[in-house]
Amino acid sequence: MKNAKLLSLISVILLLYWLVTKFVDIYALHPIAGILYETTALIILLCTYVLPIIIISFLIKSDTLNRKKFILPFIISVVAILVLHYFPFMYKVEAN
Repeated sequence: MKNAKLLSLISVILLLYWLVTKFVDIYALHPIAGILYETTALIILLCTYVLPIIIISFLIKSDTLNRKKFILPFIISVVAILVLHYFPFMYKVEAN
């Protein structure tokens, strides 16, 4: 039960991270925000791809009654991967 809630929370955080990067121009927001984005992007990227594998391992190990608890985090993490790859940036970078 705790694992499913934790995985759901991590999945939502990853999805929100990638949505914010698609909607907000991080570098124009504040220089420190850009630095934080640059330092956390690779870690978050790794977590985004590893999390579905971890969720699938929990799905395989759990009994049939508890499997439905891991479906939502799996769907959210797959949506995060789809947002990362296929969702366009919603802001325009203007050249000087």
